Amino acid sequence: MFKKIAATALITAAAATALAAPASAAPASASAAPVTVQGFTLLKERTGYGRALRLWLNTANNQVHANLSGARYGDRLSIGSCCYPYTTYETVTSNGQSELNTGEYGNYGPSVNGVFADGGELHF
Repeated sequence: MFKKIAATALITAAAATALAAPASAAPASASAAPVTVQGFTLLKERTGYGRALRLWLNTANNQVHANLSGARYGDRLSIGSCCYPYTTYETVTSNGQSELNTGEYGNYGPSVNGVFADGGELHF
């Protein structure tokens, strides 16, 4: 008898959780405002290999720059044009710093690449 009551309680709790889950499981980014820190708005972000690749917009001048956090010695960060003819505006290589930043460039949907010394790559 006790097993039957416990099983019924467990099924009821699971059903209640399943019915409530869609509302609370909505991605935070769907309703959240863009992240802005000290005049910079995060436009894109990709993570992997223990690193984070980001594209930031300077709201004061509408220019963008790329950032690689978690960088290791020999990692490279580059920013360039989005379209043919592909042009790399700047490449920065880590000499031990854990944060890499490029200069600021026009906000024309640039390509951003992080190539890692220990293998792997992130890009958008």
